[in-house]
Amino acid sequence: MGIIIKQSIRASFFSYLGALIGCLNLLWFYPYYLEAKQVGLLGLVQSSAYLLATFGQVGMGSTLVKFFPEFKKEKGFTSLILVISHLGFLVLVGVCLFFQEQIIGYFSQESELFIGYFQLTLIVTYLLMLFQILESYCRSILDIAMPTFLRDIGLRLLTTLSILCYGLQYISFKQLVWSLTGIYGLISLVLLAYLIIWKKMSINFKLQFLSQKKLRSLINFGAFSLLGAGGTQIILQIDRIMVSGIKGLEDTGIYTIAFFIGTVIELPKRAITQLSMSLLAQKFKNGDMMAVKKLYRQTSINLFVIGSFLLVGIWCNLENIYYFVPNGTLYEKGFYVVLFIGLGKLSDMLFGANGEIIVMSKYYRFNVIAVITLAILTIIFNQWLIPMLGIRGAALASLLAMLIFNIIKYLFVWTKLHMQPFTFKTLVLLGIIVWTYLGQSLLPSLDKEWLDLLMRSSLITALFVTPLYLLKISEEVNSLLDPYLNYLKRRQ
Repeated sequence: MGIIIKQSIRASFFSYLGALIGCLNLLWFYPYYLEAKQVGLLGLVQSSAYLLATFGQVGMGSTLVKFFPEFKKEKGFTSLILVISHLGFLVLVGVCLFFQEQIIGYFSQESELFIGYFQLTLIVTYLLMLFQILESYCRSILDIAMPTFLRDIGLRLLTTLSILCYGLQYISFKQLVWSLTGIYGLISLVLLAYLIIWKKMSINFKLQFLSQKKLRSLINFGAFSLLGAGGTQIILQIDRIMVSGIKGLEDTGIYTIAFFIGTVIELPKRAITQLSMSLLAQKFKNGDMMAVKKLYRQTSINLFVIGSFLLVGIWCNLENIYYFVPNGTLYEKGFYVVLFIGLGKLSDMLFGANGEIIVMSKYYRFNVIAVITLAILTIIFNQWLIPMLGIRGAALASLLAMLIFNIIKYLFVWTKLHMQPFTFKTLVLLGIIVWTYLGQSLLPSLDKEWLDLLMRSSLITALFVTPLYLLKISEEVNSLLDPYLNYLKRRQ
């Protein structure tokens, strides 16, 4: 867990600095310089690209992480992964072009603006797919700081620059949308150059190590990973895509900003689970199930601590947050979207690394069944709830899908591997969450929004962190706080 903590701290720092930049982009620059439907278009292009990129890499990202401990001395292994993923992308392009008329028809009535950017979406898909494969390689060598920096800071800073260029009328809106290709292309090339220049990765095609049996294992795992990852991306992305098709780009723009606010709480999960997956692969390979169980519980309690703290802080300050958003009265329609998305992400953090454990175990095929089932349910939930409740329906559909998905995985891991992540500390933490929420509600609303935000956040921090530390809910959190507290004691 020491490697995880060190790398996660660095990656989390980049993630939260990137989140700050993302906040400025989505909560200020986007609504200030763009119309809601233009915000919706940018969100739709990127959501579609993320969904398609998952299918384009044909499961090779997970395959790379899964088999890297076995083939890490074979330099041709990574090259093989890159070749297969590129072939998968070519097949994806063929399928998309074959069904182009049907895809365009789905968006033609409510989101006609998207039709002119269909080919752009495919280009962004390729660049994103390449970055994801390289990021998977970085996870395999336990080096997530650079890809996290590029994804969470570099990508957003370049986006900020593009938005400012548009706002200052240096480029047109069409050029702004097409700048996405340059942005995603640049971060992919920088990551590739970083790996090659620092000799962390080399490209060659010596495949003597690859027998028919090993190739079959790679392809079989990749196929199952494709179905699992594809289903997961449907769960994560289909809401915005379906909002665009059913309600239109303006609602998608409102939903995009609210969705971002709700997903801020999961940023630590990305860093921790990325490294946990690599360590889990090693622990399963060595048959060390006690280490797997310990890691399962650590990821659950630590992620639940961070996620619940952030969700309480965001929800209790949401009126203040929307006050500072340009055209805030329009975007406030996404108020309950933030809550539902936040609760969905919190449920995912509460259950820890259950999905990663299934993927790395001999039962990895079950993950595919669960994901496909939930992907279908997600589409059904969205088709049912969006016409009825609009963007709130999309967020509620996401919450229901995420909660059901994690309960199914939790029960499976408990039944098959005889481990579960919850302890008495989980219940105590629930009490701390309720205590914090009720305690901050006693603070009356202050006239100045910035002052209310500052005072309420300070109170929430004191109410949450004090019992968390004194009751030793998380050893890792206490170990991070101890040096600062010891320093303060010495200063007294």
